Amino acid sequence: MDSPKIISQKVILETGLFDVKETEIQLEKNKKILYDVFRRPTVSVFPLTEKYEVYFISEYRYLHKRNVLGAVAGFVEEKESTLSAAKRELKEEAGIEASQFEEIGRVELAASVFKAQCHIFLAKGLETGLQNLEEDERITVVKIPLQEAVKKVMNGEINTSISMIGILMLDKLRKEKKL
Repeated sequence: MDSPKIISQKVILETGLFDVKETEIQLEKNKKILYDVFRRPTVSVFPLTEKYEVYFISEYRYLHKRNVLGAVAGFVEEKESTLSAAKRELKEEAGIEASQFEEIGRVELAASVFKAQCHIFLAKGLETGLQNLEEDERITVVKIPLQEAVKKVMNGEINTSISMIGILMLDKLRKEKKL
């Protein structure tokens, strides 16, 4: 079976956060379908201390009508590298700078309708300072031992997908003595 062929693409929505493209795809036997695709990469950062504590952020999320505890995260700006975005988000949201960054994983947020990859970074050699929040951000920085963070994933207290994946990846790396 041949790979589907892209017939046409057009942007049908542009916002400050993302673009939606309508893509016409040719399948086998001349069947055509339309896809709407979200495109914008993101980063998530897990700052880890020498004592295996992780800095998280707690922020009120209107859609959930509650504070959500999770990883430092944000969009990659146009023409910005994922590493630069990780450094920027860590400084802005948590007030932390790190001397070491390592991309430990990449996650596709959804395989069918989104083309939005999240780059997961481990940050070490931490120096804490002041946050540089946007006007509408109200973020509290929370330091949690990695083992406690794993428990919060397992009991549903931390329940955003990227935060869950990153915590479990860090725990596996710790157990394998690769941190």
